[in-house]
Amino acid sequence: MFQKKKIILSYDYELFFGDRSGTVLRSLIEPTNLLLDAMDSVSFKGNFFVDWQMLKYLKEANTERTLADHQLIIDQLKDMVYRGHRIELHIHPHWVDAKYNGDGTWDFSEFRHYSLNSFSEKEIVDMFVEGTNLLTNIAREVDSEYKIVAFRAGGWAVQPFDCLKRAFKEAGIKIDSSVARGAYGKNKYSYFNFVDSPDGEMWRYENDIIIPDDKGEFIEVPISSYRRTIVYKGLDWLNKKVFNNLKCITDGTHIRGDYQEEPKPDNYVNYSRYTLSQRSILSILLAFFVNDKDLITYIDHPKDLSLSALRAIKILSKYSNTVMYKSLL
Repeated sequence: MFQKKKIILSYDYELFFGDRSGTVLRSLIEPTNLLLDAMDSVSFKGNFFVDWQMLKYLKEANTERTLADHQLIIDQLKDMVYRGHRIELHIHPHWVDAKYNGDGTWDFSEFRHYSLNSFSEKEIVDMFVEGTNLLTNIAREVDSEYKIVAFRAGGWAVQPFDCLKRAFKEAGIKIDSSVARGAYGKNKYSYFNFVDSPDGEMWRYENDIIIPDDKGEFIEVPISSYRRTIVYKGLDWLNKKVFNNLKCITDGTHIRGDYQEEPKPDNYVNYSRYTLSQRSILSILLAFFVNDKDLITYIDHPKDLSLSALRAIKILSKYSNTVMYKSLL
């Protein structure tokens, strides 16, 4: 008899940070509702890393539109918890420089604070504690015992970890899920290097997020990755031509006119993170079945949703069961 794999469905709950941010309704609320309904239909549960500073600055903008958007998000987060899904901590600190455009969108042209390590240790601690408290209070309107346990860094910029360790401790964060084996990114705003990270489902660590330590206080649950060869790309290209269902259905963009990546290191090997949006069913299933691990961690974003991802959830339910980060403690 076929034994189902365990999967983690994780979603970064945020707006776009390109030249067009998208709106809360079109890029968050509507696609997230579609995801929740799709997961509920097959008894799947998701983990949503909530960009908590979005809530803070929507409220501080204090316009009729931003306050309405703020309430839409609050209501949706409570609905997630009520339906058995999880909300966890996500931080995109460049919100500190964001400007409201007055039409439901935001100007993120100032990116100097995109990475957490552009702040002092005290400022980072304050962000973690304030964000954890905010999300906990929202969740506890539904579940009085709720506790935030996991974190994902905005832009995966979780290095060097010694800048974040105190913040993890003071906010009660036990699990990180920012690392992806083989991933590397460096530009004038941010940096991460997971080229030499372990090839494991999870590991304990203490001072360096990619160096396992069996006695470490924290747990890394990396985003699963795979070699995305021409076979996968061909399957997606063919699906796009025939079915045209890989297109993002939201209203923002990742594209930034001033964004330029620096060259990769010599030991870089091109890996892709496991995701469902904008991938064909065949390439998703191929990546799923060639993975020999017991646990696969997917990353996705409601803002990137394509209709194909909803079908993928239903098909994956035949071969897998979902796991929550909290259950790994």
